[in-house]
Amino acid sequence: MVIAALIALQVAAAVPVGPLTELPPQRLEPGRCALFLWDRASRQRIAMLSPTPASLRARIDGTMTDLPQASASGSAVMGFAPTARYRSATRQFEVNLTILPTGTGGAVVRDGAITITEADGSALVIPVAGILGCP
Repeated sequence: MVIAALIALQVAAAVPVGPLTELPPQRLEPGRCALFLWDRASRQRIAMLSPTPASLRARIDGTMTDLPQASASGSAVMGFAPTARYRSATRQFEVNLTILPTGTGGAVVRDGAITITEADGSALVIPVAGILGCP
């Protein structure tokens, strides 16, 4: 009975964040860094940024998708630009982050947002937090 209740809570918590749904756990190769972003409201992991090749991985409209970086600006922290844009056929994803090195080989994002702009010009802003690590 308790297990069924926990499963129901987890399923209920996995609500979409706009076109994004929760990103499943990702496996990184040793020495490869990644920046994981969580939606601040739902606390769901919604995106993974990779520095080489520069890309954004997310589950967009239910499909695992890797989008190449279209542009980046600002002083990079551990290979990640504070502002980066990624494009799909119908949307633009702009990621704006304040990346703070931790001094232990990683970094945190306490302040950030993903802005998803649709082809019709409408936009959704998702406040995010994150952590950067290199196994």
